[in-house]
Amino acid sequence: MQDEQTEEDTFAIQKQQIKTLLSEKDIEIEDIRMKQFPSGRYQVEVYHKLCDEIEGTKCNIKKIGKILNKVLEDKFLIQAQECGLRENKTRCKFTYLSDDKYTVQIGVATSTKADSPVSGDSHIETKLEDGKYLVAISDGMGSGPEAMKSSKIAVKMLERLFKAGFDKETSLNLINSTLAATSKEDMYATLDIEILDLYGGNMEFIKNGACPTFVKRNQEVQLLKAVTLPAGILDKSDLVVYDYDLQENDIIVICSDGIIESNSEYLNQELWVKYLLEDIQTDDSQKIANLILEEAIDNDFGRQKDDMTVIVAKVNKKQLIK
Repeated sequence: MQDEQTEEDTFAIQKQQIKTLLSEKDIEIEDIRMKQFPSGRYQVEVYHKLCDEIEGTKCNIKKIGKILNKVLEDKFLIQAQECGLRENKTRCKFTYLSDDKYTVQIGVATSTKADSPVSGDSHIETKLEDGKYLVAISDGMGSGPEAMKSSKIAVKMLERLFKAGFDKETSLNLINSTLAATSKEDMYATLDIEILDLYGGNMEFIKNGACPTFVKRNQEVQLLKAVTLPAGILDKSDLVVYDYDLQENDIIVICSDGIIESNSEYLNQELWVKYLLEDIQTDDSQKIANLILEEAIDNDFGRQKDDMTVIVAKVNKKQLIK
């Protein structure tokens, strides 16, 4: 994060332009703070004097947003609104974020191992504070309550740490240390993390002992792999962050090893998912997730020999309204 002096130097001209244009519309603000992420996305915090009434009908949120659009040549959406009257503060705070250039459609399909009371897989799909979209699966080693416990710890910590602004390496090291210290017995969990930047059109993926990510582009399916040990085996994570440029209509598939290992016909068990994705005609993410899960169960004659989770993300170019 930029310090205040650097930030002031970097955005001084734009801030003055914004203040001038707002003043011309009789909108006086007390302060404005700006930050730009590596993807180019802006986050702008505008501090405004208190409104006359608590309903907020006289707030200048939309007018300020239009000025930001003009000066920074981007499309802004209100990310958060802090009403000074409601929260007994001396001013209001409006936080704007550059609008996404892509949208994502998520499909999820899960199944529990036959005769197991609970699934050892946990997953999450959520938007982060910087506008990026987090998708992750954690597969607890084995099945049942202990596997569920380790995977839920990994996923919940991941979400909280990322939303609190911790970097990836620190987050994974903390998760590793927590899992290693949580139980007297070995407690391991794989982590498969995809971070979609829907502004910059980029995906970062991190794998701790997880299955490959499958990316379907047109009819071609690519496998994205990383070789690392599951979380909890090492006190310090062996972190490698990979980058992948996204395109419109990309279909991204991540799954737990219960999906991959359901088919024993191939020496390379990942291939059956690749071939299935090549044959699937629909681009609906939920339908794809359902089809993969159904095929995985059929692979073992209708009996789930492990917990299974598959998440499908379909990326589309956003149609911005001018």
